[in-house]
Amino acid sequence: MRHSIRGRLISVLAVLVCVASSRAAVPVTKSQWASSPVTIDGLDGDWKGCPVSHDKKTRADFAFRNDGRNLYILVVLKNPEAAKALLATGLKVFGRPGRPGSAGSGVLFVARSVSAEAYIGWEVSQGTVLTEPEKVEIRKAGRRELHLAYAIGATGSIFGPIGRAARGRNPDFAESGPADAAAFEFRIPLASPQETTGAIGAAPGETLRVSFDWGGGENQELSTPASREQHVSNSGYLSGTGRTWSQEFLDTFDAMARPSSNAKKYSFSVDVALAELR
Repeated sequence: MRHSIRGRLISVLAVLVCVASSRAAVPVTKSQWASSPVTIDGLDGDWKGCPVSHDKKTRADFAFRNDGRNLYILVVLKNPEAAKALLATGLKVFGRPGRPGSAGSGVLFVARSVSAEAYIGWEVSQGTVLTEPEKVEIRKAGRRELHLAYAIGATGSIFGPIGRAARGRNPDFAESGPADAAAFEFRIPLASPQETTGAIGAAPGETLRVSFDWGGGENQELSTPASREQHVSNSGYLSGTGRTWSQEFLDTFDAMARPSSNAKKYSFSVDVALAELR
């Protein structure tokens, strides 16, 4: 009996050692306090003097800043294939606060080229007032790129895109630069995901494990009719069908959501000590 108990204790200790070792293997970095909101434009103007970390596996340089409302992330990919994979499949950023009982949540950021009509429909659904001459110019320019954000639940559920109801407080991203040094900027709300769609439920001063995941060849539907009705029906602009322009746009968008890709899969995680509230 004693040998049995001793064997169990040894097994438990072995598991704890493995867990501790795996957690120690994740690098730790600090988030710098942002005295003013970071402009999400894909440029590094807001990141001068901010400590930058490096992930050898993906050849990604990354840095974090936060204020009392948002977490800001800069990712520079010096591997052209990794940058292409991110643009092809989108990037999942998932946060797990260190406090007990927190399951975590995150955001899937996606860039998609859409037709002029789809772009107009999306902008109108988000409350943008476009005059007829402005629509004519958009149609002349042809296809446009949209940057969209989808909320990720703890169980892996994905819904969105997240609208602009709270401009400046919703998840957002932008990219710039050549393929061999593509820079990406992200903004994710720190609020509770139950209160703010796409938030990660962390607070200044906490330690947050942030995981980055992109690439791979899987197809994935980005939203369901139910989630579309729930999360983007806040627009009062209705089409002739009685549905919002946003919902009609998503019906079209989901048909081509996350096309199959032969891109390599990339991922890495880091523990981020968020700056204290000032």
